Amino acid sequence: MLEGLRVFDEKCRNIIVVSAHPMAADVGVGGIMAQAVKKGLNVHLIVMSRGETGVPGIPRNILATLREEEQRKACKELGVENIHFLGFRCNEIYDTRETRLALIKIFRRLKADVVITHTELDTHQDHRATAYASFAAAKCSSLPAIDVGEEAYTVRRVFTYGLPGYNPTFKPEIYIDVTPEIEAKKRALKCYETSYKNLGWSPERWVDFWLSQDRLFGAESGVMFAEGLKSFYSSHIETRAYRL
Repeated sequence: MLEGLRVFDEKCRNIIVVSAHPMAADVGVGGIMAQAVKKGLNVHLIVMSRGETGVPGIPRNILATLREEEQRKACKELGVENIHFLGFRCNEIYDTRETRLALIKIFRRLKADVVITHTELDTHQDHRATAYASFAAAKCSSLPAIDVGEEAYTVRRVFTYGLPGYNPTFKPEIYIDVTPEIEAKKRALKCYETSYKNLGWSPERWVDFWLSQDRLFGAESGVMFAEGLKSFYSSHIETRAYRL
């Protein structure tokens, strides 16, 4: 198992996590974000949409406000201070030129050393489109010919994360022990009361469901709770090889 500082080496100071909707990144890599903050790294969360169609029966404008507020509260629990909503429409996120350019612009502005995004194996169309757009944007961030008003910047590493129930074939290459961060992650997940109240679930059942993957990855890697990553590599992204 590679520890966080091997994944985020001394040249990787700016960690950019991409999520299609509020909450997704907290489930997939909330512990990693909290751990990275404790290590003194600059963690930014990019949320593609405000999740305005994710809960039936609530008007879009009201739900968007509720879910954005819940995401911001959750980030406080994780210690993440930098949240960026890009304004794409929930359930209408596509891997288009517009989406790629928006991500290239923010990757360059934030000087993204590490990008962590959804796995391309995800069964949710927004998650999958976000993954492919993130891959393309990370690759093209270093190309000066693509002009988005920000100076070209080379992304050093790209990783993907999975979500319980959305990608049964996701198998991590890297396990990160998040046992010390699990209480903060539980508090973060409890912030999403709009969703669990709509289901008629208690906050305990909600948290227990979303931590199922962490327990599984923990069992696979010899700890109580772990989050998993897979690496993505392409030209114009620095090497993914590690040294002991």
